[in-house]
Amino acid sequence: MSTKPFRLSSEVRSQIIAGIRAGGYPQIAAEAWGMPRECFEEWMRLAREPKAREPYRSFAKEVRLAQAQARLAAEMTVFKDDPKIWLIHGPGREARDNPGWSVSVKPAELALDGRNVLLDPELMQMFRTVLQALEPHPEARSAVAEALTKNGMSATLSPLAA
Repeated sequence: MSTKPFRLSSEVRSQIIAGIRAGGYPQIAAEAWGMPRECFEEWMRLAREPKAREPYRSFAKEVRLAQAQARLAAEMTVFKDDPKIWLIHGPGREARDNPGWSVSVKPAELALDGRNVLLDPELMQMFRTVLQALEPHPEARSAVAEALTKNGMSATLSPLAA
């Protein structure tokens, strides 16, 4: 795509970068300061070439830097103003290798006297007996373990592994 030549003054360049840093979409910031969208896209394409030359290379680098700064500012604002949203949708969200940040912790079942009923010695012995009975049937044992895990009981039943 070829566009008519566009001369980017240092003032317009600074305004475009400031607009992006303030949270504007790069193409919109460029258009707002007089750089046609097609020209902006062409400059960014030229900057991606292996031997990109100036002024394309440095302009694209400033655009990427401004985008990263805008995103960081937004993430920091959400973290400060609404940490729950940050925990659910941001870097603190629940992940396979980072459990427990955004999902509510399930309370343990407690007896009237405040004990965790799932850790009752008699109940634990019953679980051990069931697991021992399932040892000759690994597929059944796996199915039971999977069902318990799906119901959020794996952490509660971890003493059974012993």
